[in-house]
Amino acid sequence: MKAQKLRGREKILSARIVTIFIFAILLFSAPLAQAVPITIEITGEVTSIGGTGVPDTIQVGDMFSGTYTYDSSTIDSEPINEVGQYWHDGPYGINVSLGGYEFMTAPGHIGQFLISLRLPPYGNRDYYIIKSYQNTTLPTEIAVEEISWILGDSTQSALDSVDLPITAPELSLWDYNVFEIIGEGSSFEIKGVVTQSVPEPSTVFLMMIGILLFKCKR
Repeated sequence: MKAQKLRGREKILSARIVTIFIFAILLFSAPLAQAVPITIEITGEVTSIGGTGVPDTIQVGDMFSGTYTYDSSTIDSEPINEVGQYWHDGPYGINVSLGGYEFMTAPGHIGQFLISLRLPPYGNRDYYIIKSYQNTTLPTEIAVEEISWILGDSTQSALDSVDLPITAPELSLWDYNVFEIIGEGSSFEIKGVVTQSVPEPSTVFLMMIGILLFKCKR
C-alpha cells in the first residue's frame, strides 16, 4: 500500500515538473518568436599599450575578460549583399574587465553599438567587426572613445553570408584578431588579442528553447 502511494506521489511530482517545463517554454516563446538576446563571453590578452593616461594597473601581458550582447532580430541597415551593418541601442553593447577597471558601452546609448560583417570586395578579407562608439568614463576621469574587436580572414572562407550570427565566432577560422580600446582623441591605445569566445550559458539555454519551439511548430 505504501509502495503504491509512493509511486502515485512520484507520478504527481513528475507531472508537475513537466507542467512547469512546458509553462517555461510558453513563457519564453513570445519573445523568442521575435528575438533572442545573444551574449558572447570573451577572454584575451593585452599585446601593446601606447599614449598617455593608461592606468598603471594595466600592463602588456595582462588578461582581460568580458561579454558583448546584441539582438538577433536587428535589421541590416546596409542594403548591400556583401555588407551587413547591425546598429544597436542600449542596453546592448560590450563590457570588458581589465586591470581593475570596467570598459563598457554607455547603457543608455542610442545607436552607438555596431556589429558589421563584410565579404569581398569590401576589403581583401572576410570581416567580423564589433565597435562601441559611446562608452562610460573611467573613475579616473579617463574618457574612452572606442572599444572594438576586429576579426579578419584572408582566405575569405570564414563567413558564408553577412547575416547576423547567433553563435560565437570560431577563432581558428580568423588569421587577423585585434581587440582595441582607444582613449578620447586617440590619447591612448590598448591593443590585445581575443583568445576565447563562447556563448554565455543563459544564451545557450535560450537558443535551445528557440530550436525546440521551431521544431515543435514544424
